[in-house]
Amino acid sequence: MQILEPHALPSPERPAAPSAERRAAGIAPVDSLAAALAACADLLPRLAAVQSQGDPAAQRQALLQLPATLQAASAALARLAASAEEGIAHDTRGDALTGLADRAQLEAACAGLALQFPEAPLTLVAVDVDHLRHVNDHRSHATGDAVLRAVAEVLRAQSRPQDVLARADGGLFVVVLGGPVSTTRALLVAERLRAAIEGHAWAALGDGLRVTASLGVAARAPGEPLDDVLARAAAALHECKRGGRNQVRSRA
Repeated sequence: MQILEPHALPSPERPAAPSAERRAAGIAPVDSLAAALAACADLLPRLAAVQSQGDPAAQRQALLQLPATLQAASAALARLAASAEEGIAHDTRGDALTGLADRAQLEAACAGLALQFPEAPLTLVAVDVDHLRHVNDHRSHATGDAVLRAVAEVLRAQSRPQDVLARADGGLFVVVLGGPVSTTRALLVAERLRAAIEGHAWAALGDGLRVTASLGVAARAPGEPLDDVLARAAAALHECKRGGRNQVRSRA
């Protein structure tokens, strides 16, 4: 399946924010996203246990025992909201060349989608630029970088706001569909991405330049490690390479 990714200056008298003080001291900030995900994940099975109670009186008693867990989740979400604005302003992670997510952000986003859709597989599309080394060697690395930036823009234009776009390595991009989608639909999306990359105005970057991509689609089962589904998507795109490139393949 395929397709197809948070300034004003303080016045001199204003004290530095605690997180700014922690950064200045070289102390790593608390990962508020991971804490919020963990707190909410702890809440879900407890709610399921309440629902499994057949007796209304037992359900009421079980609900009355939830406040501590609810407070922990609420506090974690409050910390996440409080850190969002500052995190957007100061987070230097991400792929510097394309502006897409990096591997750490990809993993965090996938964890969030898994929590949002716990029973549904998540569709991941690996997009690898064909013959990127040839572009670097026979034109220039500057042209190769321009190609990568252009591919990133094509993926942005063809994706939805809830989709996750990341650059994994070199000419390899990853698109995670933001919600459940059928295999047939995912393959159609992947084909649209492939065609959009092929049809881009590449001549603007160099006379005679032509760029295509091979795409591999795989679905991540609930609880499956991200590395495993990435490996299957990579295996599918390598099948494209062996078959002549500029194709879409899927791997179960």
